[in-house]
Amino acid sequence: MSLFLLWWQLFVATCSPSRDSSGSYAIWGHSTLTGPSGEIIATSGHEETVVVAEIDYSKIELQRKGLPLDKQKRADIYLS
Repeated sequence: MSLFLLWWQLFVATCSPSRDSSGSYAIWGHSTLTGPSGEIIATSGHEETVVVAEIDYSKIELQRKGLPLDKQKRADIYLS
């Protein structure tokens, strides 16, 4: 997931159900909010909970200035 975050340089929130040992499949929990440089801002454990965190949108611009992947993109390989 972190390579994806570094390429797009966005915040990503993932939601996962809490662990239920009586279910028919294994659920691992750990809903997470990750920043544009791949750092974990907030995460949950296995239990049912609500993840709350502040997002500083200026971090997106700082990440894109520090790692200007959009300027290094090769048009002959990618479509857009």
